[in-house]
Amino acid sequence: MNVTARRIASVPYRASSQTWQVIVDLLAPEGSPARPTLLSAGGPSAVIIAEEYTSGAPIVVLPVTGPRIRIRTVHGADAFDAAEDETPLMSRPLDQPGWTLSLPCAADDLDELRAALAGHSQITVRSLDDDVDDTASAQAHEVRIVINTAELEAP
Repeated sequence: MNVTARRIASVPYRASSQTWQVIVDLLAPEGSPARPTLLSAGGPSAVIIAEEYTSGAPIVVLPVTGPRIRIRTVHGADAFDAAEDETPLMSRPLDQPGWTLSLPCAADDLDELRAALAGHSQITVRSLDDDVDDTASAQAHEVRIVINTAELEAP
């Protein structure tokens, strides 16, 4: 599986809500169908960034096609250097329906943030120790090509 990774500067370079906005802009530029969903998850996502959960464990995005995307935030003095290295993605990974996004969270806040994002079926919250299982996602989006050989032989 291919993986694309990005590091996004956060506090003190920018506030956690501004950091989420940068992540939204990275994944779903203006006009993207996924943008409203990501923007509506701004509050809980900003909390997760403010708590620095995303510095140790990545935000994981599973687009329908293309590589898995891992986004980590950089905090403290290193955030200023990370801001200079932020690069856009070469594609628009969330333009096709069926994508998922997983946010990392400490056990103390897990239930509260899951409840806050309960209406967002494409966005999940996982424990800091868990990785995202993309087996089901890959199977759901698997393409199977069927060739009807009888049609090839037809006059």
